[in-house]
Amino acid sequence: AGTSAAVIEIAKIAKSKATREEMVDAGKKLAMHVVAAKPTYLNPDAVPANVLEKEKALLLEQMADSGKPADILEKIVTGRMRKFYEGVCLTDQAHMVEEGNPKVSKVLGDKGLEVKSFQYKSIA
Repeated sequence: AGTSAAVIEIAKIAKSKATREEMVDAGKKLAMHVVAAKPTYLNPDAVPANVLEKEKALLLEQMADSGKPADILEKIVTGRMRKFYEGVCLTDQAHMVEEGNPKVSKVLGDKGLEVKSFQYKSIA
């Protein structure tokens, strides 16, 4: 196999009491998560509009013959887009290193932290 690494930038949220050690520990765990999950984007706002349009069009095309009303199709697409975000956005992913696999954003938020950026590198 190859070697992989992740660099994580995290910061305290206003009025956070997180210590340096807690930040280092959260960063290490998040880096392990990034290496395992390989997210593409930081959060849903970071996904380019053309990628979102393409994904929505694909979902609508898959359901075109379903015969469901437009408002129901829209709700289905919204739910499937949530799943899409969980697959490609770091903050929406289930944290693979934390007990119970809560969302990354919840784990960090509970610690008074937020992720600012990340980089993932792999050498085959």
